[in-house]
Amino acid sequence: MKKSIIEKSSAKLPVPETLNLGSASLMEILRHGATSLLKTAIEQEITEHLGRARYAHSEPSDESKGYRNGHREARIDTPSGTLVYDRQRLSGDPEFKSKVHRPHMRRPEEFDAAVAEMYVSGVSTRKVKKALRAVAGESLRMSRSTVSRITESLREDFRKWKKRDLSDLKVAYVFVDAIRIGMRFERTRKQAVLVAYATLEDGGFETISIGLGNEESLDVWGSFIADLKLRGLKDPILVISDGNPGVISAIERHFPSSYRQRCVKHKVDNVMDSVPKEKHAEIRPKLYRIFFGSTSLEQAKTALEKFVRDYRKIYPQAVSRLLNDINQALTFYLFPSAHWRRIRTSNKLERMNLEIRRRLNVIGRHPSEEGCLALVYQTTKRHAERQLAFGNGDLVQKLWARLRTQKLEMITQLELSLVDQVA
Repeated sequence: MKKSIIEKSSAKLPVPETLNLGSASLMEILRHGATSLLKTAIEQEITEHLGRARYAHSEPSDESKGYRNGHREARIDTPSGTLVYDRQRLSGDPEFKSKVHRPHMRRPEEFDAAVAEMYVSGVSTRKVKKALRAVAGESLRMSRSTVSRITESLREDFRKWKKRDLSDLKVAYVFVDAIRIGMRFERTRKQAVLVAYATLEDGGFETISIGLGNEESLDVWGSFIADLKLRGLKDPILVISDGNPGVISAIERHFPSSYRQRCVKHKVDNVMDSVPKEKHAEIRPKLYRIFFGSTSLEQAKTALEKFVRDYRKIYPQAVSRLLNDINQALTFYLFPSAHWRRIRTSNKLERMNLEIRRRLNVIGRHPSEEGCLALVYQTTKRHAERQLAFGNGDLVQKLWARLRTQKLEMITQLELSLVDQVA
């Protein structure tokens, strides 16, 4: 069997400089090996392109593909340190593009991606530089401005994502919430970062929008949700939110065909604020029986009506808070029971908000609005990637179809005539 061109030429490749293994550290050995491999890979790439081994002459009939033209010193920063090597050059063929070495390349793309990942995960630009130099050595060209330029790619990703078309996105559930974040050093008041997070019909999760407002008013939430509609988002089957009047009004205005679920955790906390603390141990389990302990809507109604009868005279304020918007707090019972745990509260966003706060606490007040929102986006993106998919089998699909086409019939199940009588 004939040997390949590379096999024929490998014996003629220059021997790498020797290394004193007795005194070399592990990182020095790794850098030495990486330098040799990189140099060899480029030379073999050129050999494959030319179709002839080093020192071999081309045949007169061969089509010209250029020729070797000596070596030039090159430097590249890698996680194991700065590699300095003699890069073989090719002249006479301007169309040749090396897959190993690009012009003016200072770092592999994967290295830049790793730096960006460190930054998103909570490592400050100063600590990124310090951590990398601890491994790669002081020769590593990694200033704070270099890290900042690398992380600029995160802003560019955010700009493109923020304007993307949503018309092809098949969304089942949308969670909306706001988190207060300090940004811009000249301001003392925190800003409201608005987040919309979706469960897709295929069971996956995705952040679909992030915005900014001074407050959670109808105008702010209305503009935020209107932007989703302008970019083509179709009405989801269900929208989950807390009890903020601004977000509720915006949902009802812009998602007219969607069901609305009010977060039951916020509802319970709101009711408990009207109950003496010494009674919390008695009252909370009865509220939980309505929203967490029932196995059907009818069972939840029974528990609700009993709670109203038992406490309407003792704690009228608590009962009033419970009955306010109560139908929307029970909407989740109309949906697949396997989904109740995830759609009756906005806990999914609450956990994500904790990750956002943890990451932004590293910075304190973020000096840039866009930089802050880009970091929030990258954090939510990674959160979504870790989530387990929703079940979306045939029964789920059939129930979703019924919910979409028979909304008036379905919502009549939420009527609570007995509660109206005893309230």
